[in-house]
Order: sequence, then C-alpha cells, then structure tokens
Amino acid sequence: MTLVLSTPPATAATVVLAPWVSCTDFWCRNETDDTYRVDVVSNCGFGAERVVRAYLPAHRTTSVNGGCGSRSEPCSDDITGSCSRPNPVFGIRYDNVVIDDSPIPPWPFGGTGSSF
Repeated sequence: MTLVLSTPPATAATVVLAPWVSCTDFWCRNETDDTYRVDVVSNCGFGAERVVRAYLPAHRTTSVNGGCGSRSEPCSDDITGSCSRPNPVFGIRYDNVVIDDSPIPPWPFGGTGSSF
C-alpha cells in the first residue's frame, strides 16, 4: 500500500496512515499489534526533499526524526563563532506505509526514531 499525504508542520494536523496508525508532525502512534514501516518525506523548499525511513513498533509512540538538516551561521551572541541552525520544513508527507513485522534494523542504518 502506498499512501501520499502532505501537511505543513505548523498545522499539527493528524494524518491517519492506516486504521489505528496516525502521525502528527514528526510523531507517530501505532495502536496495532503489527510494526509499520513508513517513509517520511520532508519538503525542504526549492524542490528539495529529505526522506527517512521510520519503523512504528506495535503499541508505541515514535519520533520519526524527519527534517531538512542544518546550516551554519554566525552566532547572535558571539559573531566570531558559528552556530548550527535547523533548516525549515515546509511540509511532511508519509509514503510507502506497509506492515513490516521483521526485526527492526538498528538505528541509524535501517531506520530512524525512538519510541516510548
């Protein structure tokens, strides 16, 4: 099953990926007995996208850690130093939502996120 939905992060809208599986911004909740695999696509502007694969374990809330990387710029309190600032995210889309009950690959090589 492929699902393509888009929502800007500022709206904090809940997107339903499957029955009892939903995401809001960069957090997903899975209320099922299965693990879901989903590609989280961040719109970084100017046609640039960043894709991370997330695994949503059964009965967990998971941070999917999407984003558009960071940039260096002069620090406001010390102009001689350089500070890292996150690049803006203009929208989030969830692609390729599938049940994947195989063992979750170790982070960061096969997936992203932390669960609680």
